[in-house]
Amino acid sequence: MTTAPEQADPLPPFRRHLRQALGKDLNPMVRPIDRSRSRALALAVLGIGLAVLGGAGAAAADFTVVRHQASVTAARLHQVEAVVLTPARRQSGAHNGGWRYEADAAWADPTGQRTTGDVPVPGGTAPGSTVGIWVDDAGHSVAPPLGSAAVAAKAACLGLFLLGSLGVLVLAGLGIRLDALDRRADLAWQHSWALLEPVWSGRASRDNRTG
Repeated sequence: MTTAPEQADPLPPFRRHLRQALGKDLNPMVRPIDRSRSRALALAVLGIGLAVLGGAGAAAADFTVVRHQASVTAARLHQVEAVVLTPARRQSGAHNGGWRYEADAAWADPTGQRTTGDVPVPGGTAPGSTVGIWVDDAGHSVAPPLGSAAVAAKAACLGLFLLGSLGVLVLAGLGIRLDALDRRADLAWQHSWALLEPVWSGRASRDNRTG
């Protein structure tokens, strides 16, 4: 004896929930609580979409602002050659996955005057070597301006942080809403069972006969 295969739902889950959320699913087996659950899922998807747009917008805005600031800063800086005067010294703490080294060096500032100070150098740099450094208008050694890659990385981190934060809030809200709907469904089932169980089990008829 063969049994007829179960009829598959012709709609994918997303479209099915969307139709239920919009009230366009006329299936009599769909309960109001099912539509509420579908609306919660649809709102969560919308919230994630808005979080993606918000994160992308924040990243784009941050990239534009920081790139402009880096351009303005770079316009006030100058790259010069410095002569290393002492052996490279390893500084405490790691830098970019390795050790940071400094050495005393001398260079000519933008006005042509000789300036000395500590500058970052590669490890093992010997006295007499020359290294490229960035200085400001006063001739002081400063950190190099941010490049396009660093600006993009900073903007991407901001966008991902915002996306992650909003996504966590959306998913937390979805979880709270679904838990509330599940509790409501359990209470409705218990109430219905309390009404139907005596009839379904025949206990109501027996009670009437004995009464």
